[in-house]
Amino acid sequence: MHAFTVEIVSDNAARVTGTGDELVATAGKTIQDSIYEYSQQRAVEAGAPVEVAVHRAGRCTQVIVSPDGTASRSAPTGPIPTTADKGEEPPNPDPVAAEPVSITLDALGHTGHPAPDGAGPESAPHPAPAAQRQKVPVLAAPGIVPGAAEPARTGMRGRLNAVLGLGLSPKPSSAEMRLRAAAATITGPIPDFSTITVANIKGGVGNTPIAVGLAQTLATHRGGATVVCADLAESGGSLADRVCIPPTDGQNIFGLLAAAQADTGHLRPSALSRHLTRQPSGEDIIAGHQDLTAAQHTGLGGDDAAALATILARHREILVADTGNNPLAGSWQWAVSQADALVVPVPLRRDAATAAHRMLLDLATAHPGRLDRTVVIITDGPGDTPMVESDAVDAFIALGVQVLRMPYEPLFAGGERILPSRLRRTTTDSLTVIAATVVDLITKPG
Repeated sequence: MHAFTVEIVSDNAARVTGTGDELVATAGKTIQDSIYEYSQQRAVEAGAPVEVAVHRAGRCTQVIVSPDGTASRSAPTGPIPTTADKGEEPPNPDPVAAEPVSITLDALGHTGHPAPDGAGPESAPHPAPAAQRQKVPVLAAPGIVPGAAEPARTGMRGRLNAVLGLGLSPKPSSAEMRLRAAAATITGPIPDFSTITVANIKGGVGNTPIAVGLAQTLATHRGGATVVCADLAESGGSLADRVCIPPTDGQNIFGLLAAAQADTGHLRPSALSRHLTRQPSGEDIIAGHQDLTAAQHTGLGGDDAAALATILARHREILVADTGNNPLAGSWQWAVSQADALVVPVPLRRDAATAAHRMLLDLATAHPGRLDRTVVIITDGPGDTPMVESDAVDAFIALGVQVLRMPYEPLFAGGERILPSRLRRTTTDSLTVIAATVVDLITKPG
């Protein structure tokens, strides 16, 4: 992909590095509008999307602009380098190469779908509606400063800093800077309480590992006691079997709901903590109910899920909902209808891709605007068929959803407990990009 850098030197002027081209804001336009028009013209000349790095006062915004004028913030678009790629000897050689991360290009200022109606099941109101934000063009959005002044820690510059005691900053277009930008996005402000739903109606596609990894990543960057990952499967899923620290007996959703009902006022933080299980990264988890022999057990319903969210909204920032495979279950319908961001894991298998595509088609009809807040995660795994990827990605992009790529992670595929320290570096880097994308979806205007 062709890339170039634009430096904004004043409110009305910018220059293109290495070309001598000067950009000037004309009457009625901002300098960002001029940069966008120039970038589109470069894309038309190249016959392919271009990546532009816009610098201003030490801040950098990465944007991809295509010949037809569509544009979006840029995540890492090539392989995220491993330590071996950076010229360093890795402590644990990894035989699997890093995978690229790709994203779709949404039209500038156009969502491609009707505005969400905000309506969900009457019995399950969202505990805290998302804050409304004014829409702004991608290039005009304020940039972030992702630790630009901090010395490089990886790559050649990182080695020079370590050996010679220098303080060289990473290159603006380096993977290290892009990951710092992603981390800065994750720590940014969000609405008072947000729900992230991980869903694919096909079983065995990796809903739970993605939910666990996403919750770990969000908590790592946002801090402890900010994120709860809940098992919202109708009859209890495998969340308790995949987290680092399993819950004890009684630490489940129904136990918490019973305690809240018995409390005449708001459930105190100390009482809440007795029903949650804190994990090493700082996130809490709460298991579903798996005692199917209980006479009163009828499965987790939409009202139960809504009540849980109402309780958590008083004490936490984010709920990561790990769903089951029954789209008719009340808890599944609540989680999908109330999602501020929907994450859809899709292994490279035709059955998994077909099920996810069918699910998204149904959601587009039942919940207009839901796909505007959806990201599909293409994952690698044993038995996957690489030739499925092109068809699958094309089909999801045609729906207008973002598509990210995640490399193979043995710990996810092996069914073991997911310890952050045992995840591959490429996995943690990919989860950082995914988490940043999800936060962008949560804070998306509309």
